[in-house]
Amino acid sequence: MDSGSIFQIIILIILLLLSAFFSSAETALTTVNRIRMRSLAEDGNSRAACVLKVTDDSGKMLSAILIGNNIVNLSASSIATSLALDMWGSVGAGIATGILTLLILIFGEISPKTIAAINAEKISLSYCNIIYWLMKLLTPVIFILNKLSIAFLFLLRVDPNAKDKAMTEEELRTIVDVGKETGVIESEEHEMINNVFDFGDAQAKEVMVPRIDMTFANIDCTYDELIEIFKEDKFTRLPVYKDTTDNVIGIINMKDLLLYKDREHFSIQDIMREPYFTYEHKNTAELFMEMRKSSISLAIVLDEYGATAGLITLEDLLEEIVGEIRDEYDTDEEDPIVKLSDREYLVLGSTNLEDLCEKLDLDFESDDYDTIGGYLIGLLDHLPEKNEIIITDDDVLLRVEQMDKNRIEKIYIKKPEPKEEA
Repeated sequence: MDSGSIFQIIILIILLLLSAFFSSAETALTTVNRIRMRSLAEDGNSRAACVLKVTDDSGKMLSAILIGNNIVNLSASSIATSLALDMWGSVGAGIATGILTLLILIFGEISPKTIAAINAEKISLSYCNIIYWLMKLLTPVIFILNKLSIAFLFLLRVDPNAKDKAMTEEELRTIVDVGKETGVIESEEHEMINNVFDFGDAQAKEVMVPRIDMTFANIDCTYDELIEIFKEDKFTRLPVYKDTTDNVIGIINMKDLLLYKDREHFSIQDIMREPYFTYEHKNTAELFMEMRKSSISLAIVLDEYGATAGLITLEDLLEEIVGEIRDEYDTDEEDPIVKLSDREYLVLGSTNLEDLCEKLDLDFESDDYDTIGGYLIGLLDHLPEKNEIIITDDDVLLRVEQMDKNRIEKIYIKKPEPKEEA
């Protein structure tokens, strides 16, 4: 083997290494975590900033890498063919093609791309400057090729500017679930993030305190009567009504009441504030933003007929995200779901049906009722009596545990035994 052949082999090895470089660069830069790169760039990492600059124009980046890779592979093919013809004559072309294809697949494609997928961040930070200057150098060539490609795509009626849809909510939920499974996200964080997603889909009627649980103040109440109401119920604000609770005319704040000096000539209208009204189907996220912007702590929820359906506070809305918020006066509040055993639960009739199904892994669905109490009435098709039992199609036992007149206070739930896998 003469010196010329040895030189060609050395060049061939260099070209294979360059092929591996371009292949690994393509995989690393297309799979690198941009959020991680942004975080590093904000911390002053210049290489991370370079990675972001390169990947921002992904089309140009891929064009530069592919041009470089194709030039390298074609050059390697040409040299290998020339070398084979010198060594083996006319049959050498076929031998060169087979050997070079195998070498490029193993050392120029599969191996470097596999390594790059595993070490995307490290390789991206190492290669970014080279790829950046390659993009600059090949700008005229890339421009011409892109124009030719656009013309060809136009003939095929393909829009080159069309992009995939942004990440969906379900995809984000999946990422959060994976984060919890891998230990990156704590259980409390996982629950709070999912609550944020649900918060944007919920309506005021699902969060509000229903009218039956509201405490009202009559416009004719005296100072002492109001003090007694506040003492008994321990609320800081009360809706004020005239004639009927469907006619809420104001909100009274306990602070205003305590600071009122002329108690002998007290009139509730002197300290009454303008009520804020919303409707049952108001989106909770929108309502939260409106109440926060207007510094409103309490809103009266109206039904479709304009009658009082309930009330909702900023605290109620916050609890949808962070969970139950309790102060020193909430010690007597019952948990909506009490676990008695692995399959038995005692729940309040006012428990939201969707929340209950999510926590107990049940499959109850209803278009007419929002609570488990309403759902049970719908199943029975009549007002139930205490200890009345019904078994659902999924073999879930529901028993009326406690009634308050015509209202279901508590329900006993017994889930079926898990089926053994065949």
